[in-house]
Amino acid sequence: MDPHAARLKLVAQSAARLGVTIVECHRGSAEALAPGFKDRFDRVLVDAPCSNLGVLRRNPDVKWRRTEADLSRLAERQRAILAAAAAMCRPGGSLVYATCSLEPEENEGVVLPFLETHPEWRLDPPAEFPIPFEPPGVLRCLPHKHGTDGFTAFRLRRGE
Repeated sequence: MDPHAARLKLVAQSAARLGVTIVECHRGSAEALAPGFKDRFDRVLVDAPCSNLGVLRRNPDVKWRRTEADLSRLAERQRAILAAAAAMCRPGGSLVYATCSLEPEENEGVVLPFLETHPEWRLDPPAEFPIPFEPPGVLRCLPHKHGTDGFTAFRLRRGE
């Protein structure tokens, strides 16, 4: 799901190139489309629109295009997307919320309030993963430590 047709075209092309046949692309916002998919999915991935401040090493010009107001505007949008995505995940299912940002406003500031108001959801660390989830359920890739872009992901599980 994405409001931008060009992005969906890239997803469809990548799926076809990889031989993946279970991908359906739907144009529109998660909030608008979620009611039609309530409790339908075992797993949901949210690649949230973010500040992209985690890619500064590769794209230093990003810092000149961002303001402090962008973070609060993006966090509001991210909260809405997370709530919509959670509604699409069936009980017992899992959800990954990810950003290419290390900013707390776009990560902990979005996920922790969601968990406080949705007690059926909890952080769910995987049994094995090459990079430790610290704290449990939270993956944070750091450029200086992992040789990657800055990236944050929360793995959540919905209770039965």
